[in-house]
Amino acid sequence: MEWILLSLLYAVTNAMYMTFNGKHHFNGYVLGVWRGFGISLLVSPLLFTVPLDIAADYFLILVMQGIMIGIYDSHLFFATSRFGVHASSGFMATTVWVTTLLWWSIDFEELRRLLAEPHKLLTLGLILCGFSASYWQMMKVHVSLKAERYLYPAVFALALMSIATRYIALNGGSAYAGVVYYLTVACFVSGVYNLVWFCASGRNDENGKHRKTDLLLEPLKHWNGGWLIAFSTVLIGAKTLALRFADNPAYVVAMLLLSPMFAQVIQTRRVEITPAAGLVILFLGLLLLFAV
Repeated sequence: MEWILLSLLYAVTNAMYMTFNGKHHFNGYVLGVWRGFGISLLVSPLLFTVPLDIAADYFLILVMQGIMIGIYDSHLFFATSRFGVHASSGFMATTVWVTTLLWWSIDFEELRRLLAEPHKLLTLGLILCGFSASYWQMMKVHVSLKAERYLYPAVFALALMSIATRYIALNGGSAYAGVVYYLTVACFVSGVYNLVWFCASGRNDENGKHRKTDLLLEPLKHWNGGWLIAFSTVLIGAKTLALRFADNPAYVVAMLLLSPMFAQVIQTRRVEITPAAGLVILFLGLLLLFAV
């Protein structure tokens, strides 16, 4: 049950992240640079409290995770600015299905149990279909082919990230060590990824009004970079622990998709439950009952 509370914290802090970027409109690569290097620097002293002789394959997973973080963050940030938060968030509902199928291809035991009880497999399929369809309707998604093609890397990156995060959390020696390794190594690699792509992109911003150095230092204003690093650290910590305790990473991803609803509450300071949103909550509740 603890994974449900951690997933809620993950969704709420992600909503704060969405509203933060919606207010400041930072360059997507700049956000990735600040979050990656900032979190890694903040947490790096804790490396002295965990064993440093980690296996080579575990370190490789951390590096790959950092690259996937960079792909997911940059694509989602730029998609939000280009196609709108509703289109990008709505399309990400497909990640629940992608994560489920990828996880079943890895965890044969769970799939074997479900195949032994076809009614449970059918129930889970119907719940996921209902959740995805109602979420799509809630976000009123009209996604162009261009937006779809741009978001596909983010969809698969989030699915693979969720599975890799579970591996990192379970194989770090302890939950605490797994979180520390993730926040230092994987986040540092994501910062490198975003910095490389930021340097390789155009000389200035899209309007040609700001130089690269100005864009990179923009989060320094009003301590915005500090706030970004602070709640991003909580976000990733909650995500890592939630994926450690959940039986299937797709369940945590489904909880994450509540972020736009939380973001709307943060922005408007009121709760409005539309019929489609009510169905999303209903199907999510059924999914949680199925999961526990």
